[in-house]
Amino acid sequence: MSLGRKSALGPGRVVRCESCGKAVAAHWTAIFAAIPAFLGGVALLKSESVLLGFAAVAGGILLMGVLHTFLIPLVRSDA
Repeated sequence: MSLGRKSALGPGRVVRCESCGKAVAAHWTAIFAAIPAFLGGVALLKSESVLLGFAAVAGGILLMGVLHTFLIPLVRSDA
């Protein structure tokens, strides 16, 4: 599975594994990978500088993608 495809997965989205053909989804802890993006949004709202706020959002989204891609495991889905 490509890194882009894995980073687009969530606990509620089930896809077929390209290797074995079984249904897989991201582990439920993938929800916590969104925290950096949320905090970037909070920084945007609190920031005096729009440029700094957008940089915080972009950094949060980038960190979310890295966490989701490299730390969140895939699990077998029975759905």
